[in-house]
Amino acid sequence: MRANIKNIIPHQSKPQGRGSEPYAEANLFKDEEGVTAVEFAFVAPVFLLLISAVIEFSLVMFTTSVMEGATNSTSRLGKTGYTPAGFTRGEAIINAVKDRTASLLDPAKITIDSKVYSDFSKVGKPEPCVNPVNPPCSGTAGVNYVDVNGNGNWDQDMGAAGLGNAGDIVVYTVTYPWAIMSPLMHPMLGSIYNISVRSIVRNEPFSGAGGS
Repeated sequence: MRANIKNIIPHQSKPQGRGSEPYAEANLFKDEEGVTAVEFAFVAPVFLLLISAVIEFSLVMFTTSVMEGATNSTSRLGKTGYTPAGFTRGEAIINAVKDRTASLLDPAKITIDSKVYSDFSKVGKPEPCVNPVNPPCSGTAGVNYVDVNGNGNWDQDMGAAGLGNAGDIVVYTVTYPWAIMSPLMHPMLGSIYNISVRSIVRNEPFSGAGGS
């Protein structure tokens, strides 16, 4: 009888010790040492990229705001036709922009462009075509197109270079090549980001021809 009971009861294995392979595997899955370092390795690049983006875009927005303020102030000076002693009208306008941005920007890298129009409706418009009637219509001035700005070429923008005379519409465009400091942002913005702002004014009545 005892032999039968002994055969019926299944053999129970002894608990395996710490040195056994199953125990080591179970302990490995429960081990959380180094988890923080691994998580940081995944999160850190994204976090650094986000911080770099915030800093770079903040600097670009601030610089753009400063340039807009300088351009608006300078365009109001330009529309009066004021010319200080010892300077041309164009030099006075360039110096005014540089003075308002010198603490932030490299004056040598600031470029200022101004185009003159007879009316607000013509700002940014191409020169009228004659033959063919639709642009582009390069060819001979007076035959294929109306040479509004008088430079001898058909232009996508009919504005003439200069500062204009009394009553003219002048578009001032100030551009600056802003250097992106963080290499992390170069794939998205490049190493140089050109900031460009512009202001449109109508010159006030004044005597004297426009200069550049």
